[in-house]
Amino acid sequence: MRKFIEQDRKNIINILVKSFKGNKSVDFVVGKSAKGKEILMEYSLENCLENGEVYISDTGNSCVLIKYSDQKSKPLKLWIWDLKLALRGIGIPRIPKVLKRESSIEETQPKDPFLYVWFIGVQPESQGKGEGSKLLRSVLEIASEKNLPVCLETSTERNFKWYENFGFSVYSSSNQFGFPFYFYRKDVL
Repeated sequence: MRKFIEQDRKNIINILVKSFKGNKSVDFVVGKSAKGKEILMEYSLENCLENGEVYISDTGNSCVLIKYSDQKSKPLKLWIWDLKLALRGIGIPRIPKVLKRESSIEETQPKDPFLYVWFIGVQPESQGKGEGSKLLRSVLEIASEKNLPVCLETSTERNFKWYENFGFSVYSSSNQFGFPFYFYRKDVL
């Protein structure tokens, strides 16, 4: 895997939009529209470029967006992205429930610093071939070098076993959004 370069932008957005099609959590935030998902993924990419790191696989078929919980820089461009996401991605009627969801997630996450896997996505035609596993192993190496636990959330049942095979365990769960939502953590050495 390698770090993001500007030429990767469209490909990363495409990977994430396609790999999160039908995802309950993403649909909760932006609905089922591809445009809403695109805006969410653009927002997430910008946020991780400012407060974390973005990587793409050597094949260009998968990517991971990570944040560091103790980095919370909010330059003007991220405020503009917040507004764009709210108005064009989420939509005004949905904003209160999305804000409640985000607040609930933040309250549940650990208070100590951690590496946060915000999105890990693999092109649908490349899923099940080890692409995501390679990325996740690399993320765990980064976390180990930085001596940080790794946290993430998922609502996708097929991912439960996958994360558990990497040593993640559930530290909390919620059903308040209308679907099961699990918080995973792995302490690294």
